[in-house]
Amino acid sequence: MPIFKRCAKRAAGRAASAATPEPLAFEITMDELRAIERVTFHARTRLRELSDSPASTVIDASGSALVPVLYERAGAAHALGSSGIPMLVSEITNVEAAVLNLESYAGHEVVLCEGYTLLNRFAFLKGQARVTQEIGGVVTLPGEAVDAPNPSPS
Repeated sequence: MPIFKRCAKRAAGRAASAATPEPLAFEITMDELRAIERVTFHARTRLRELSDSPASTVIDASGSALVPVLYERAGAAHALGSSGIPMLVSEITNVEAAVLNLESYAGHEVVLCEGYTLLNRFAFLKGQARVTQEIGGVVTLPGEAVDAPNPSPS
């Protein structure tokens, strides 16, 4: 019998971590991030104007809480020398919610079309998703960082 049941606890911890799927993400561009911002903020504006829901519900339903998170990742990606911004596959639902609410609350047609374009693009990018890693609490994608040119020796 193991002392203090350490072996059993370790095995249970490994089994629990093995059952939890690793988060998957794909890379978006800065232009796509700006489009997400336009779509989700327009959805938030329409929901505020036409709904009597509490502010927290409006933020959740519009998907606008995603934007600051993506900008944080954009900063980390830039610092790491990456050209793309990680977006979790599970975060596509935020953009879907924004588009759905733009349909329901008479969103501007151009912004609605931009939302559908994003969703089509994300459906494609979802197939290129890879396992994420965290650096300093910020989601990043593993990979080779772009090296800065080395100064030539004088």
